[in-house]
Amino acid sequence: MTTNTNTALCIRCGKAAADQLVCPGCIVVEPTAKESDYFDVFSLPRRLTIDLADLEQRYYALSRRLHPDLFHDHPPAEQAASLRATALVNRAYRVLKDPVQRGLYWLEQNGESLGRDNERVSPALAARVFEVQEQLEGLRAAPAAGKADRAIRDMAAIRDELRGDLDACGDRLAANFTRTDTVGGNLDAAAALAETKQILSELHYVRTLLRDVEKELGPAWNVS
Repeated sequence: MTTNTNTALCIRCGKAAADQLVCPGCIVVEPTAKESDYFDVFSLPRRLTIDLADLEQRYYALSRRLHPDLFHDHPPAEQAASLRATALVNRAYRVLKDPVQRGLYWLEQNGESLGRDNERVSPALAARVFEVQEQLEGLRAAPAAGKADRAIRDMAAIRDELRGDLDACGDRLAANFTRTDTVGGNLDAAAALAETKQILSELHYVRTLLRDVEKELGPAWNVS
């Protein structure tokens, strides 16, 4: 068990485990104190840019150490701690390995969320959403023959544009992560956080549009 929210204690020897999920000389620690910070789970600095190969190595090392099969003959408390720690490691890995999920988590850790004040999108993006939705309605209303082929080809072209837009958002997000990790003052940090939120918001809209377009086109037209 933990005696406070800042220190994780080994459930066998009771010693503090510092930044680790595993007691160096004993058994798994109680992970409650670490659940609010996925970076701490892997003993990583709080940075948005992550070496994914290093993250993967840390993940597999922890997973092997904490796997519930290793504790099947241990006391129930230690078995339960292994299950909780394993679930935490899996959850943290899923979030940190994905740039979008990592960005959303970063917003959350800084007291922001994508839903907060997210009704304000750029005029260009709002116009793009309206245009694509109109064309989707046109495709749905196209007759079985005649205009249908042309409408489908036009929609396939839009799909390709949206895929390019999605890639561009990903590139902007990666650049934003680098800038965020190198900002110097509070003003720069606030600006970088606002930019992170804006890019993630745009990415969300583009991804939703692309999903709608691909759904309307069907599998036959969505071969990459």
